[in-house]
Amino acid sequence: MKKISRYILVFIAILATSVALPKLYWLAFEKPISRPFIMYSSLEHDFMIQRHENKQFHRTDTKGNTYTRDEFEQKLPLFYVRQLLISGIMPDTINGRAMDTHEIGKARSSYRFKSSYMIAPTPGLYPLFESESGRANLEMPEDFFRITDRMEFVRASENIISEKKSQMFTTVLNNRGFDFPAAMIAGIPTTRKSCDEGYIVVDNSNQMFHIKMVEAEPYVAKVEVPDGLTFKFIACVDFSDKKYYSYLISSDNEVYILTQDEYELIKLPIEGFIPEKEELRIYGNLFNYTVISRGTSSLKVIALDKEYNKVDEYTESWTKLSDTKAGKAASFIFPVELNLSNLNSSFIDFYFERTKGFNWLILNLLLMIAHFFIIRKTGLKPTKNLIDFAVIAVTGIFGFLAVNIFQNKFFD
Repeated sequence: MKKISRYILVFIAILATSVALPKLYWLAFEKPISRPFIMYSSLEHDFMIQRHENKQFHRTDTKGNTYTRDEFEQKLPLFYVRQLLISGIMPDTINGRAMDTHEIGKARSSYRFKSSYMIAPTPGLYPLFESESGRANLEMPEDFFRITDRMEFVRASENIISEKKSQMFTTVLNNRGFDFPAAMIAGIPTTRKSCDEGYIVVDNSNQMFHIKMVEAEPYVAKVEVPDGLTFKFIACVDFSDKKYYSYLISSDNEVYILTQDEYELIKLPIEGFIPEKEELRIYGNLFNYTVISRGTSSLKVIALDKEYNKVDEYTESWTKLSDTKAGKAASFIFPVELNLSNLNSSFIDFYFERTKGFNWLILNLLLMIAHFFIIRKTGLKPTKNLIDFAVIAVTGIFGFLAVNIFQNKFFD
C-alpha cells in the first residue's frame, strides 16, 4: 500500500513539474516575436509595413522606403481616415474617385478569425430576432430556438414550448427539403448589430439554408452548394455595405463568402491557410481587401480587389521556436511539455506536446546514472528500484525530481 501511495505521489509530481519547469524555462529564455502590422495601400499599390523593434517603431514598404508616423498614415488614408480628417490632410480623391466620408465608412469592414473558434462550444439555444419590427433597435425575443428533430422554440421565462411557432417554422423547413437535425447553426445572437439577417444553417445532409423571421413569419431560402463542397466553420458578419452574409471555411481549408440576396458562394484566393493553427484577419475598404493569415512562424498578406481577385502578395517568416538556441537547448532537457493553455484554444486543459527529436535521451541516461549513485549512497538496492529507473528513462528530469522528492526510504 505504501508503494502504491508513493507512486501516486510520484505521478502527481511528474504532472506538476512537466507543467511548471518548461513554463519557468520559457519565461526566462523565450524572446517574444514582434510580428509586423501590414496593410495594403490603395494609394501606393504596395504593402506598408510597421514593426516594433528595440523599443522603436520602424515603418517601411516592400521596396525598403522608410516613413515617419505621419507619412505612414498618409499612405493608408482609408485606414487612418479619422486621423487625417482631424489633421486636415485627407486627400480629396484617391485613384480618381472623390472621397466621401459616408462612403468610406460604409465600405470599411474588419473580421478576425482565431484558431480557438474551431473548437469553441456551440450554444444549445439561439435567439431569433424579428427582422422587420419597425423599431430602431433590435429587441431580445421571449423565446429561443433549437433544431433537433424539428425547429423548436422554447419560452425562456416559463421553460415551455411555443408549439404554434415551432410547427409553423418546422413545416416551412420540411417544405424546403430540410433534413433534420441541424449540423451547424451560424448567426450573430446579439442585439448589438445594425439589423437581423437570421441564421445560416447546415442540415444533416450538408444542405445549406438561410433562416430568419420576417413580420412574425418564417423566411427560409435554400442555398445552392456545389456537390462535394462541405463546410466546417461559418462566421456571419454585419458590415455596412451588406455585400455578403458570412465567411465560410470548407473542409479542405478554402475560404468562401456567401453573398447577400443572390446567395452566391465565392472562393477567396487564400492558399495554405490552416484554421486549426492560424489566425486570419480581413480588412476591407473602398478599393481593396487586405487578407492576413498568421501562424506561429510565418505571415502571409494578400491584397484583393473589390471583385476578390488577387492583386498582390507579401510573405514573411521567422525562426521557429524549436529552432532557436533556447528551443534546441530545451530539446536536450525536456522529453515532453505539458501546458494548461494553448494558443489554439481558449480552454484550460492538459495540452501534451512531445519534444522534437530525441536529444533528451542523453540527459535521461545521465539522470539514470545519477540516480544509481543516489540510491547507492542512501543504502538502497538498485534492483529494488527498477521502476524508478524506468520512470526516469521515459519522463527524464520530471521523473528524476519526482522519485527523489518521494524516495523509497520515506516509506520504509
